Amino acid sequence: MIKYGIESEKKIQEVIDACARYGQRSIIALAGVPGTGKSFLGSIAAQRYASDPLMVREIQFHQSFTYEEFIEGMRIDASGAVQVEPGIFLEWNQRALDDEQNRYVLFIEELTRANISAVLGELMTYIEHRDRPFTTIYSRQPVRIAKNLTILATYNPTDRSAIDIDGALLRRLRIVKCQPSTDQLEEMLGNSKSTLSSEVVEKLKGIFTECEKDRDYEYLMPFGHGIFSEVIDERPDLYRLWDERIRHLLWRPLVEPSKFADTIKRNYPWWKSADYQVAVSVPAIATAGGDQPPAAVPMTDSGAEPGLPVGR
Repeated sequence: MIKYGIESEKKIQEVIDACARYGQRSIIALAGVPGTGKSFLGSIAAQRYASDPLMVREIQFHQSFTYEEFIEGMRIDASGAVQVEPGIFLEWNQRALDDEQNRYVLFIEELTRANISAVLGELMTYIEHRDRPFTTIYSRQPVRIAKNLTILATYNPTDRSAIDIDGALLRRLRIVKCQPSTDQLEEMLGNSKSTLSSEVVEKLKGIFTECEKDRDYEYLMPFGHGIFSEVIDERPDLYRLWDERIRHLLWRPLVEPSKFADTIKRNYPWWKSADYQVAVSVPAIATAGGDQPPAAVPMTDSGAEPGLPVGR
């Protein structure tokens, strides 16, 4: 079994403990803003909690996901006849029922992206009453939810769809908070191929430390420590990260700027660099006519290309 850093292991164990204590009656939900490692932690916890990694099924909810895909629905077979077919949940649930000596996990990414009440259907009640069978809509067959099946999920509490979660569903969730973490940031950069100096790492930690002073930090912070997971070198990675990702999370067209935009920009010195070259890694290759490709465009102090609005 692969061992991760101390902070990551603590959070993984917290998820596993929640699955063991409450997984027979509730959905274990990892909640946090983007980039807090929910998918990473949840996937590892699911594989460790299940009796075997092959006893974990991963799916992702989205706006087009339906009851018919999740529970059961009508399908047209090769002959053109209409058949009732089990959905993802009933298929995995049956495997767990047929193998009650082992633990199974259904890992749902982006739980709140679908119309949850409509997709879950009868599970809204029977996930916590597993001794009581329910009758499905299409096949009219009795179904009992396996006690050895745990539903683990992730979601962003600031998604519009998450804001609309009703009390009935909230009562069926056991929420494990995944917040931006300076400890996990330091651990992540220390365990990767990163060449960042300790001074640079401290500056990155300072972004979260300053933003954490605001009471809305837990829910409105636009990103977590995971946004720096691909950073190897200070130059060009931190400059490109600002230009290609962070600035777009802070300022979006026709939308109010992030509440933390000014604080993040003030504590992120890599947003400006007159000598940063966008095409720093592109080699010069002569064209068929012998001409050289255009030179790299230098960035302005605002981090924007010349001629574009500053800070946006």
